[in-house]
Amino acid sequence: MRNFALNFFISLFFCSLVTLFALSRFDYQLTGIDDANIYFVYAKNVASGHGFVYNVGGERIEGFTSLLWTLICAFTFRFSRHPELILLIINVVLVSLGIAVALSYLQNDFLGVEKSQQTKIFCSSIFLVLLLTSPRYIVWNTITLMENGLWSTLLLFTTLFVIKDDSSTRTINFGLIPLSILLILTRPESMLWVAIFMGIILIRKALSKNIITAVRALMPSFVATGVALGLLTLFRLQYFGYPLPNTYYAKVSPSLSYNLEEGAVYLLKYLTSDPIDFLSVSLVFLFGLQTLYRIYSKQSLNDGAAFLSIIAGVGFLMPLITGGDHFGSFRFYQSIYPITLLSLFYICDRILFKRVIDKATFFPRTLKLALVLVSGVGVFLSQAQIGNHLRSEIGTEFQVAQYERENGELIQKLFLSLPHPPSIGVIAAGGIKYNYEGEIVDLMGLNNTIMAHNGGRRAGYKNHAAFEVNTFFELEPDIVWPREVNESTWQYTYAEVMEGWENKEGFKGLFSDLDFLNLYTFAKVKHGQISESPYALVAWFKKDFLIQLRESGAFHVVEYAISQ
Repeated sequence: MRNFALNFFISLFFCSLVTLFALSRFDYQLTGIDDANIYFVYAKNVASGHGFVYNVGGERIEGFTSLLWTLICAFTFRFSRHPELILLIINVVLVSLGIAVALSYLQNDFLGVEKSQQTKIFCSSIFLVLLLTSPRYIVWNTITLMENGLWSTLLLFTTLFVIKDDSSTRTINFGLIPLSILLILTRPESMLWVAIFMGIILIRKALSKNIITAVRALMPSFVATGVALGLLTLFRLQYFGYPLPNTYYAKVSPSLSYNLEEGAVYLLKYLTSDPIDFLSVSLVFLFGLQTLYRIYSKQSLNDGAAFLSIIAGVGFLMPLITGGDHFGSFRFYQSIYPITLLSLFYICDRILFKRVIDKATFFPRTLKLALVLVSGVGVFLSQAQIGNHLRSEIGTEFQVAQYERENGELIQKLFLSLPHPPSIGVIAAGGIKYNYEGEIVDLMGLNNTIMAHNGGRRAGYKNHAAFEVNTFFELEPDIVWPREVNESTWQYTYAEVMEGWENKEGFKGLFSDLDFLNLYTFAKVKHGQISESPYALVAWFKKDFLIQLRESGAFHVVEYAISQ
């Protein structure tokens, strides 16, 4: 593409700048969020030759959403001692590539040769400002160290490919096949996305010629994508035993009505989180419906950009199927944010302003420019205001990752003298496993097939509702819900243990179950030979494990009665 190299270096410079600003502004450690650390656990095991396992020597399990991102992480762990920094750089480069491609599309395809260079620079600047002043977009696609940067870039690449005008049949198949395969390897919902993208090309070909010709033209893509999806499913069945990632079974409720209800709440929260978001989504749906009507009435659609609103609309509706997400800052919607902006560019340039000018020839250019500038400033201020609240929206996710890494390191040192490290049942399963070599039992089911396939309703706190009390007794880890505490400041309280979120929602009242209380006791444990350390481990311990600790003579144990 013309000017692509320049656009890439500009995008890379500004994206790197705002990423560094996000790291410093929000005091985020370069550890990613806790779910990113789950990727790192699998990546370390793959890089070390243990395969796709969460616990070394344990079951094969796909406790990650993105196979491709896991492989990328494994590559960095294989060849680098600082994989987090490498992964951050990869995310920044991927996001910059996506922005550069979008800018090239705006300048060369969307605005075309009839627009002046000044207009192209102005529109490109507006796009960059709107995109890079969104802290939600930057944080989720870069410093979380999740697959979002990869996913967002692939969605943007594929979107711009399918809306491109005047592509030959050979070019379409040559580009669509690899993009579809990469999407399928990145996230499971790509099966629906690929169908949407292929459907758009099919519709465009059918409207310009006929449906038979369109099907014949896309047949290589249909076959190649079907084969790739079939091979991936066969691999999953043979290697893991299930056709979808374990995260799907642990997170998604089997009740479609419940998922739709939760997904609608997720979308509603996004709409009410900011007036600009409400306006953007409203315009996308309004003009997306207009495009669908034109397709239904078989009107000519020579401008592929008309499909941007449909693609963005699909992105807004997709989380309804799975019930939304529990993360703050609307992770799923950040992946389609660049597509949303391009859709708004189309709506403003080709529909709103164009129609106003057509009906009022005296409409001054200065007023048009003023409207765009006011809108841009409004969005900038709106996104800056979101930045003030971002710490409360997602900051906890980074804190949990850092804390759990420290907790895992403490537990590793604490039980180093034991012949066999204890098994530990947890809610947050990333950071703690990253630094603990013993068995971690993920009681939320992401990394445990017994909990993930227990047949529960998955109703409750989103993505943490797979836990069932009855299933817990099939697992019975030695320790449950461990916490690192400073002995000089921590004090036991009944309410903290029994009335806290962990018991009420996470473990669904487990700590009040009589069978549980017969097996476990709440206690504080410290190693006698490292008494200079002010830190101890507070958790529910299996009673026979506590007996083992006492008999070893190496530990200080303090039990707490669970009563008000």
